[in-house]
Amino acid sequence: YFEKQKIYVASGNAKASKGNFSVKADNITAFMGKTKNSDIAYIEATGNVIIIDQDTVAKSNFARYNFKEKIIILKGNTQSIEAKAFKLQSKKIISFDDIKKIATSEGDVKLVLSGPVSIFSKRINAKFDKINNNLISASAQGNVKIETKSETITCNSAKYNNKTNLISLEGNVIIKRDKSILTGEKGYMNLNTRKSKIESSKSKRVKGVFSPIQK
Repeated sequence: YFEKQKIYVASGNAKASKGNFSVKADNITAFMGKTKNSDIAYIEATGNVIIIDQDTVAKSNFARYNFKEKIIILKGNTQSIEAKAFKLQSKKIISFDDIKKIATSEGDVKLVLSGPVSIFSKRINAKFDKINNNLISASAQGNVKIETKSETITCNSAKYNNKTNLISLEGNVIIKRDKSILTGEKGYMNLNTRKSKIESSKSKRVKGVFSPIQK
């Protein structure tokens, strides 16, 4: 404990926990509040960081958690947030607001849904249930690519709704399945039926290239 700086330092398989929230890392530094009898204001963890909150697990090489604002920041070459039905990965940063239950991520982001369905984008924002951290919805912006076992979709932006299990597609939508290609301005993917549909505005038509399947 460094009294002047008001910090606690733990090294080598360090661990900190509070209720259902726990942090494990090579090094953990706890920063105390400025008042005399204040609790921990925030912690910083470095090296093989693993954060567990109920059934959700976050991993990174650096993490900061603000106890008052309940915001987790994960930074480094690779970080992830994973639960039973999804995995969110980023090569730059993931910020998670534990009060609003919203995660924002940047830098070669990948969201893996059950199916499996993989969504790649520059930025992905995700909203979670406030009771058990289940994924409610996610939106992807910039160079969006969606991959399944049978098709590849690219578009400008996409939104996933867990309730309907639909992914809506917007802007320069291209759907490739086998040797067939469909293009349009918007569309959607139904994860229940595994079917995709494409639409366009009145001024622009849907275009398609279809190749026969060779037997």
